[in-house]
Amino acid sequence: MPRLLLAGERQLCLTSPTGGGKSHIICRLIEWALENAYLPVLYTNRKLLIDQLVRVLDAHGIDHGVRAAGHQDQRELPVQISSLPTENARVLKSGRWLVHGHGKKVLAIIDEAHLNSSETAQKILGQHLEHGGAYVGVTATPIDLGHLYTRLVVAGTPSELRQCGAIVPAYHYGPDEPDMTKFKQSIKTGEYTEGDVRKAIMTRCIFARVVEHYHAINPDGRPTLLFAPGVKESIWFAEQLSAAGIKAAHIDGGGVWVDGEYQRGGDRERLIDAIRCGDIQVLCNRFVLREGIDIPQVSHVILATVMGALRTYLQSLGRGGRACEGKDRFTVQDHGGHWHRHGSVNADRVWDMGHTENMISGMRQERLREKKAPEPIHCVKCGLIRMSGAVCPQCGHQASVRSRTVVQMDGTLREHTGDIYKPRRVLMKQNTVQIWTQAYHRARNSKNRMTFRQAEGLFFYENHYYPPHDLPLMPLDRIDWYRPVADVPRERLSK
Repeated sequence: MPRLLLAGERQLCLTSPTGGGKSHIICRLIEWALENAYLPVLYTNRKLLIDQLVRVLDAHGIDHGVRAAGHQDQRELPVQISSLPTENARVLKSGRWLVHGHGKKVLAIIDEAHLNSSETAQKILGQHLEHGGAYVGVTATPIDLGHLYTRLVVAGTPSELRQCGAIVPAYHYGPDEPDMTKFKQSIKTGEYTEGDVRKAIMTRCIFARVVEHYHAINPDGRPTLLFAPGVKESIWFAEQLSAAGIKAAHIDGGGVWVDGEYQRGGDRERLIDAIRCGDIQVLCNRFVLREGIDIPQVSHVILATVMGALRTYLQSLGRGGRACEGKDRFTVQDHGGHWHRHGSVNADRVWDMGHTENMISGMRQERLREKKAPEPIHCVKCGLIRMSGAVCPQCGHQASVRSRTVVQMDGTLREHTGDIYKPRRVLMKQNTVQIWTQAYHRARNSKNRMTFRQAEGLFFYENHYYPPHDLPLMPLDRIDWYRPVADVPRERLSK
């Protein structure tokens, strides 16, 4: 990284899986910046993450100030931790402050860069670039960041980190999943709305299923994180678990629920320490524990929600992957169908700065549909997910067909068999070229900037079959299928 900065690179993104030592890398970058006439500033966007970064820099002996509400003003110090919401309010909106190191060469480090790519971040980082500075984003999930960074640096892969003992492998279990056929994902973020996830997940049988499989998969009651559809649902899970004799609590951005009472502004660090030492067995949340929380003792993660975006899924499960003494694996209890939607958290992924959530999801489905990659196999007896083989290595159950359990909206269970991603019905009729040409021009001229995939979906909706992919005016590069039709030049289309 320093070599690239010295060579003139100014907009770098560094990626490594959760547990890959990003905090150590950040501290080394700060020390390098001070040695090379840069003023370092470390940006993030949430109080919990700011508090975590304060502890990290304190542990490394790096003296610093904090530019955030609720902290003592120490802006004279050369190293700063800074809240982007505070910078937006006091620098961009009111003009009460200048950015750290205004007019000087600054090295800005953006923690959890996937959370901090908004217009505010772009404006603040742009000011540093104007004065000869540079910035480095750090994230385990470099998705939708091509507008802010020009080069990606891969510091490690999951398999490399497992080999060196920094993280442990995940064992995925998929007891059931909600019926999501009636709900649509956001084209931009890949997520479902919170309301839709709540409707799909909070069926009449969900709690009994969660507790039943918690006991089956995690009989020793190892420290557990539970991700719920919303804050109210997270508190509900904590209440129900506690009533069932499982020591549980809830944490959110504004407070905690513990011992039957919600405490606004409660001691969140006390709860996190409690799960570290085993005083709490299950800590429930929506997304507040998704990033920046170091609890290596967590050995079980329950996904009692649906995460449409790969970024959310990997960040959440990353909490369970950190190695610690006596821990050689962690288990995933997946009630959201993520095992087939996103694949295993153990997988080494090839990142590309230009790829969006929609592109990554679409290309994965394509590979599975075209049988270029194997679909995961779900054991109907114990729920373990495996990639191949007729016999489950966990329980020995032998299955001749693929099967999964889907929870209907009324709470009933239905078994689905066969491949999840089936080949599409592709035909070539006499007027197929003409119909596709019309669909192409409609998509190109649409006000909502339809992608080629959407144009293809429109074709299917109106004609009940898919066109071959070698027709005129179709993308030559697979990735262009996920770009707006109007953005792909004719020279990148077949003739």
